[in-house]
Amino acid sequence: MKALILCLVVAAFATACSIVPQATPSLVQHDLGSGFRTLARKPLPLRTVSVTATPVVAGLNMNYREASRPTTRGAYSYNRWAAPPATLVDQALSRLLPVEPTGRCRLSFQLSDFLLDIDEQGVGAVLLAGTLRISLDGKNAVFKRIVDVRIPVPSVDPANEAIGLRKAVVELADQTVTWISGDIERFCVQQ
Repeated sequence: MKALILCLVVAAFATACSIVPQATPSLVQHDLGSGFRTLARKPLPLRTVSVTATPVVAGLNMNYREASRPTTRGAYSYNRWAAPPATLVDQALSRLLPVEPTGRCRLSFQLSDFLLDIDEQGVGAVLLAGTLRISLDGKNAVFKRIVDVRIPVPSVDPANEAIGLRKAVVELADQTVTWISGDIERFCVQQ
């Protein structure tokens, strides 16, 4: 009888231990890192640089898209952006693209995608997409360009997504400088 009671107590204890809820993993916040100022280019004849976002990338979710579900955006459960993507891109571009206060143009970038794209083989690349606009008043675009930057990542996880998107923002700055150089730059300098 004692053996039976002992077995029941041990079984009850083992069962109780298995139903104790597991601790929730802690939330990890990602940003694009620091050190952008060291990559700054020569000042551009721009009065301001601003970044806005479409509603799909306005939140803090770190998104991904798998080739097997091409119309569905996934979000990592325990990983978030430390600030909305538009804010992160704006902070980086303000360091990467120094402005010339005497410039007469305003550069705006509307962010439309900011995610990790995973192909059929499980290989990932980050996607930073949006529209660059140059205007005189901040409203009516004089020049406009669609941007689609893709950077491969070594593995599909949130940390590599953040690192890849950091590289994508640097590439966006490079493309922006190249686009503005020449006729647009002269237009923005003319008084």
